[in-house]
Amino acid sequence: MKHQNKIRIGLIHALEESEEPIRQSFQKLWPNVILNEYSDFQLSIDRANGLDESRIRSRIIDLGQLAVNDHVDAILYTCSAFGDAIDAAKIKFNLPILRPNESAFRMAINAESDTNILVTFEPSLELLVNEFQAMSEGLDINIKGHLIKNALELLKEDQVQAHNQKIIDAVMMIPSDETVILGQFSMARAVEQINKDISDHLVLNTPDAAVTELKELFVS
Repeated sequence: MKHQNKIRIGLIHALEESEEPIRQSFQKLWPNVILNEYSDFQLSIDRANGLDESRIRSRIIDLGQLAVNDHVDAILYTCSAFGDAIDAAKIKFNLPILRPNESAFRMAINAESDTNILVTFEPSLELLVNEFQAMSEGLDINIKGHLIKNALELLKEDQVQAHNQKIIDAVMMIPSDETVILGQFSMARAVEQINKDISDHLVLNTPDAAVTELKELFVS
């Protein structure tokens, strides 16, 4: 096992708004790790426009190959709309690879309560609900997906507070005995305000969960 300050993690981005939240999570939870970052922001646009899945998969794997060539110890994909393509990369490469949501999904499953996945990027909604259902198969956990309309557009226009408020409003509509997952890294910008304003919900954010799991893999 490597000492934590020599671990190198490859971050692969398909949405520009995912970059800052995951950097902040590493800075907060695992500051000594080395981050290599790779991006193809056209991927999220092409996904929304219905590009052929085989071409999406090829580009996701190509990004993973760049990280492998740089001798990273693990790869974290940071955009939530590419689960099947990321699974193909997991099969191809012999190192730990995480989908952006799977760590938070495991935490929610451990909570054993009905779960709500919130997203602001519509192509992620059905994909994430299906991923959670597959991971929780056989368990008595109801899963609901919620699209927060226009929030991502506000974020792209640098209206961060308005973006965050839409997420907070959505969380407050959910019963307090149910688990909430902020389904995209970009949504983690709202976490600080959620923690101030909402104390009676379990709200999981995906970048913190992913960093926590990666750190546990490498640091005893």
